[in-house]
Amino acid sequence: MKRLQNKVAVITGAGSGIGKETALLFLENGAKVLLADINQETLEETFEIIKQKKLDSDACISLTDVSSEDNIKSMIDQAVDNFGSLDILFNNAGIGGAVGPITHIDADEWDKSFQILLKSVFLGSKYAARVMKKNSSGGSIINTASIAGMGGGSGPLAYSAAKAGVINFCKNAAIELGEFKIRVNAISPGTINTPLLATAIEDSKLEQPIKDFGMPIDIAYSALFLASDESRFITGINLCVDGGLTLDNSGLMVDAAEHYAKMGIEKVVGMNMGSTGIESIITDLQDDD
Repeated sequence: MKRLQNKVAVITGAGSGIGKETALLFLENGAKVLLADINQETLEETFEIIKQKKLDSDACISLTDVSSEDNIKSMIDQAVDNFGSLDILFNNAGIGGAVGPITHIDADEWDKSFQILLKSVFLGSKYAARVMKKNSSGGSIINTASIAGMGGGSGPLAYSAAKAGVINFCKNAAIELGEFKIRVNAISPGTINTPLLATAIEDSKLEQPIKDFGMPIDIAYSALFLASDESRFITGINLCVDGGLTLDNSGLMVDAAEHYAKMGIEKVVGMNMGSTGIESIITDLQDDD
């Protein structure tokens, strides 16, 4: 039997990167999968790949803004309507978010960053848990966090703060939902070659025990384990998948500072919308601002 046989999964941010690879891997392992994304173009491109693999009878797509409660509720309802139940939720959608010095970050862009990076995790879990509580076997909620949420110096301020919130959310939600056999875990990727980070890591010299940059499939396999019954006794953890980058925190802070300096983070301000298909607005930060 395949590892996710007879299980139903919802994956957000499924149009590209980690979400795309996870959706394909889940389908290949027997799951029925709803793929959700705000980027219709990449979502449809991923579904074409699913068709080519002849897995489309077990898949459907949902154009979803994860910052919208109505959208999230409709996404979960669609999965249940199409496949009859829900066993797995992978809250994976994200953006780079607000960038720039604390003295210049726009408050509305800060709020939007938290809506997409953290509020979406709450909303997805809220509606998924309502369904999973009815399952005798419970369910698995997996949330994409980041090494940026584990300490200072490894990401922009808004992104890092939101991802720290994701990690703590998992711990507390795991306590609350444990009685229903609903497991809640986080995955904290290190430097993963996704569309969100591809240009940023091109010339990076980050030092870590495993010298290669991670790939989306590395996170997908971690999600597969947390989604499967193999992890039935694991909840409230933060699984760090970073090639050992965080083992030396002092080195991480130095390398990350150099890494983001190449992006000009100290010299720009604005909003990085990642691979959503929505235009990122980044402007030069004037010294006298």
